[in-house]
This record gives sequence, C-alpha cells and structure tokens, in this order.
Amino acid sequence: MKPKKLLSISLLLVLIVFSACQQDDSPGAKAKNENQFVRLLVADFDNNSLSFISPHKNETQTFSSQFAANTLYPTASGRFAVVLNTANNHVQFFDSGIEGHGEHAHMKGTPKWAKTTADAPRPTHMYASGNTITIFNDGDGSLSLTSEEELHTAEKTAHIVVDKPHHGAAVRFTNGTFAVTEKDNSVAGSLPERVKIVDSNGSVVYASPLATGGIHGEGSNGTLALFGSVNGLLEVNDNGSQRLIPYPASFGDKWIGTIYYGKAANQFIGYISKYGVYLISPGNNLISPVIESENIVAARFDHEGKDILVLQNDGTCMVFDGTSGAKKAERKLPLVFPADNKIPALTASKQYVYVTNPEGAEVVMLNKDNLSDFRRFAIPGRPGRISLVGADVSEESDD
Repeated sequence: MKPKKLLSISLLLVLIVFSACQQDDSPGAKAKNENQFVRLLVADFDNNSLSFISPHKNETQTFSSQFAANTLYPTASGRFAVVLNTANNHVQFFDSGIEGHGEHAHMKGTPKWAKTTADAPRPTHMYASGNTITIFNDGDGSLSLTSEEELHTAEKTAHIVVDKPHHGAAVRFTNGTFAVTEKDNSVAGSLPERVKIVDSNGSVVYASPLATGGIHGEGSNGTLALFGSVNGLLEVNDNGSQRLIPYPASFGDKWIGTIYYGKAANQFIGYISKYGVYLISPGNNLISPVIESENIVAARFDHEGKDILVLQNDGTCMVFDGTSGAKKAERKLPLVFPADNKIPALTASKQYVYVTNPEGAEVVMLNKDNLSDFRRFAIPGRPGRISLVGADVSEESDD
C-alpha cells in the first residue's frame, strides 16, 4: 500500500475517534432519563386538581381530590401519598400503583384513590414510618392511625385522642409507641410545651419530665426523636429519657421550628425560615450551619434522605450533601413568586430535582448534578405542593 493511502486511512480513523469522543461528551449523550418507576404528585394552590406525572414517559394524568389546596406527603414506602386538607378536616390517600422492593419494583394496579379517609378536626402534621401513617389533629389533640395494608379495605383510620386541642405533632417509634406533644397551658397560645410517650390506645407509657417555652417541628430515626423548642432541641428517646440540646449563642432569640431526618444520610437537619439550615448531631450536641441567609424560603431532604435541597426567594436553588453539608450545585431559576406568598415547592430523586413554578404553570425538571434544565411539564392552574411517590428504580420483577 502506498504511503499516501496509509496516511489517508490513518487520518480517517483519527476523525472517526474524534467524532465519537465529541458525541460522548455532548450534553445530549450524557442525558439520562428518569428511573421508570418515579412518579410525581402535584397539588394546585387554588383548586382540587392533582397532577400525576411519570417523568420517564413524559406523561401526566389528572385526578380530582375532595377539596382544594392540599398538602402532600409520601408514605415511607413511597407507594402512597397522604393528601391532607387542614381547612376542611379531611385526609385522603392516593395510591401510585407502584410498590418498591429495594432495587426493583412491582406494578400494583393503576394509580387511584384508596378507600380509607380520615375526618378528624384540623389534621396538620403527618409522620410516616415503615408501613404506618400517623397524623396529628390539632382540633381535638388526637392521632389518626392507619397502615398501608388497610388503605384499600378500611373506611376510616383509627382515631385516638391523646391530649387537649393544640398545634401539635407526633412521631412513631420502631417499638410501636408514639412521642406526642402535650399542652400544659404554662405558656399562652396554641404551641405545646411538653412531649409524652403513649401507646396505640393513647395510654401514657412515659410521662413528660421536661417543660419548654413552646414546641414546633419534629423528626425521628425510629428510636430518637427531636422536637424544636424555644429553649433548645428537645431530644426524646423511646425509653422515655429526655434532654435539651442548646442552640448556638449566635441564634439569639431564634429557634428551630422545622426538623427532618434523612434516612440515606442518617442525619437530622433543622430549618429556620429566612435564617438558616443546620446539620444536627444529637450525640455530639452539635448544630452546624449548612447555609445561613435571610432569603431562604424552603429547605428539605430529597426523597431518599441523602441530599439537602434549598430554595431562596430570588429563585436560587441549591443542593448540599446531607452528611457533610458541602454544596454540590447552585443555580438561579427564572421563577416568579406569587404575590400571595404561596411559594414554589421542590423535591428530588437520585438524579433529578423537581420545582413547581406556580405562575409559570409548570413543573421544572433539573439535572441534580448541576441543576441544568432537563424537561418541563405543563400543569394547568397554579401547581403548588409536590411529592415524589412510586420507587426510584427502573428494574421490574414479578417475584
């Protein structure tokens, strides 16, 4: 073969390899679709419509709830969403039709409303663990209790009165007892001052040994619960022991009123609106800042409890590592915040962040690693609360 011909062939091979490298490095080649069993449930701020989105298929279905402007919470398994309407004293349960089992999932029929409802006065705080669902009802100081196995068979949840009416909360420990707030009226207003432990009948197992100046917010890992209080974080253990974890001196008169536990990160975080987000290490009495800013309007863990999501009032979205608190991504989104202070909501899967855009009538899907646009879902009305349900996997099995 002649040298010139050999040179031409070599040049052609180089061009082919170079072209392939360009294709591999392009954003389009890197884009990976969402896991096929991830679903999103979105509630409208103004009406009773719920949008049920399959990001993998880019499909949206619409369902009607009993009342308008709902709050949404996923159950611990992810199969169901708790559709809570405080103003109308009503709770419904929505079945995604997907049952997750670790690395795979099963289809369990079609998405639909479950049979069970709850009608106690002013349902407000929901806590899910294992296959159980616990709702604290402010209007009569009661718990609505049910399990996922009962949601298609029972007409109503169990109703257990545990205290007098107040703005309270409850968590269920792994041993089956409940840490519930208690109002002793030592402080004026609706906030409780104490936490006691009761059984599933409402009987006191461990009385409260500590009083505070007011409690709001709760999170638990199953054996230990943290409640935000005026005087510090109230640590409540399933054996009845309690203590206060002091706030940093820099807090002044501010206190943590929202607490989350991230299962994948095995970490607690606390949030003070328009002030800061903090990692909480109960064993070390540490409350460490992740971000401090007067612009923060929302903060929470992602669906698996691994990364921390933060939204600011200028549309800036941030992702932080849930274990170390290190920032992983940041981007200012073109969001228009409603004048009525009904702010956008966010959630995230392993790969993507989802943000509602009420004034833009859409849900924005962002790549989690850099918060770049991936897809947008048009949602009629003003999409508000959002919940990730289903299972964050793509493998399907019949076993």
